[in-house]
Amino acid sequence: MKCFPTGLNYLFVLVCLAGSGCSLGRSASDDLKSTNPAVALQAQKVVDLQQQVDAQEKVYNDQRDAVRDREKAVDKQKEEADVEKKRLEALKNQLDGAKQNLKGVKTQAKTQ
Repeated sequence: MKCFPTGLNYLFVLVCLAGSGCSLGRSASDDLKSTNPAVALQAQKVVDLQQQVDAQEKVYNDQRDAVRDREKAVDKQKEEADVEKKRLEALKNQLDGAKQNLKGVKTQAKTQ
């Protein structure tokens, strides 16, 4: 019989230690001080991985927030572009109307 878990059992122990803190009533930082080298070594792995997880969560959250900010900026630019498009359409309509009026004025001038 082996003292250390292997395979799926080992993975379960790691997940258990890292995820729910089930280190037999003690925290990983307490386990770092254990006189049992295997416990201290595993506790160090848990602490190291937790620090990596925390750092990666911060990187991920920062990136996610940056993407949201860029998406908001793009949405604002789209709204501004839509406003400018409507202004352009209104000016084109005014131009078309002015051209029609010019034709009308010319036609009226020829008949007088």
